[in-house]
This record gives sequence, C-alpha cells and structure tokens, in this order.
Amino acid sequence: MNKNISLKFCGFFAEPDVEKAVQFDIDAIGFILVRGRKRSVEREMLPKLVRKVPAGIWTVGVLQNPSLREMEEWLSVAPLSAIQLHGEETPEFCRTVKKAFGVRVIKTFHVTGRIAGEERIAQYAPWIDAALLDTGTSGGSGQAFDWNQIPPFYEECRRAGVPLWVAGGLNVRNVRSLITRYPLDGVDVSSGIEADGGKKAELMAKFAERVKRNEDR
Repeated sequence: MNKNISLKFCGFFAEPDVEKAVQFDIDAIGFILVRGRKRSVEREMLPKLVRKVPAGIWTVGVLQNPSLREMEEWLSVAPLSAIQLHGEETPEFCRTVKKAFGVRVIKTFHVTGRIAGEERIAQYAPWIDAALLDTGTSGGSGQAFDWNQIPPFYEECRRAGVPLWVAGGLNVRNVRSLITRYPLDGVDVSSGIEADGGKKAELMAKFAERVKRNEDR
C-alpha cells in the first residue's frame, strides 16, 4: 500500500496530551466542542490547545447539530482549520457554514446496521472537504461498525470527488487490516489511543506507525 493516508487523532482536552500528539506524523487533531461529553473542551481552554498545534496540522472542532451563532462563538476564540459536523446537519447547512466561515468541513455519516445513506454523499459533495464514516453512536465509544458497509460509500465518494475517512473502534490491532482492505483517504482515532482514562504516547506512536509506515510490530 503506497497511498498517503491522512491521520486524525481526536478527543483532546489537555495541553500535555496535545504536546505529545503533535510529535507524531498526524495530519489533524480534533477537539470535542459538544457539551457534556467526557472529552469536551471548555471555551476558555480551546485557544490554549490550538496554540500547541504546529502549522500544517489541521485543528478540528467537532460539533453536533450546532447553530451558526455557536459556531461563530467557537471560531472567534480560536482559529480552527476545520469544523467536523457530527450530527444530522443538512447539505444546505454545510453550504452555509462553508460560505459564512470559509473553513474546511468534515461531515460525519453514521453507519447503522443496514447499508443505507451512501447516496447522500453527492448532495453534500460541493460543500464538504471529507466524508467521515463512524458508528451510529455519538463517537469515541470504541465501537466499530460493519466494514462491509464501506464499499458503497467508497464508490459514491469517488464519483463525487470527496475524500473518505473512517472512524469508530479503530486501534493498533485493527487499523492495518482496515487500510489494507480499503483504499481510504483518512482514518480517525480517539479511544484507540487511550488507556486508563487518558491518551497514551505509546499507543499514539504505534497507531501512527501502522498507518503511515505500514508497520505491524
């Protein structure tokens, strides 16, 4: 496999963990801006976290069914590279976000127990910079969806010219199998680089090696 795969580490809320993460070969780092989650970032903390990220690595704010005012408030405190819309946001909303704020937009598509929804990609395509497949839960659950549902989304993304990323239950034991089996554009991990309730540098290093350097050890 020679394809360069984008790698996003997600769910960071502490400065020391961000400092560790950016040492590895990552392309994006995500901050949960949805209230009430165990990895949620407080508004006053976001600028401190973003300042720890070198140029060239996307800083991604993860929001779920936000209002435009909420997005504006977050973007006013920190210059995020991208917004990940993790809820039921419509193509029209993505278009408004793109035009109003000029940021990259990653749209999450939640994959349930049935193959459905891939046809929606074309509706979003003009307004998003990547489509992210995740489980039917709120994210960060450590649960994977059935990878057999990836091909129809892959075909739709190729037709629409939209990069396809996958999240949900990825870890150092299974990510190589995923990227060997499917020619994805990116992968996104949160709980898979955690142990004992926190981000672990060793797991981050191993995950990055498996994605970027094709190493299985």
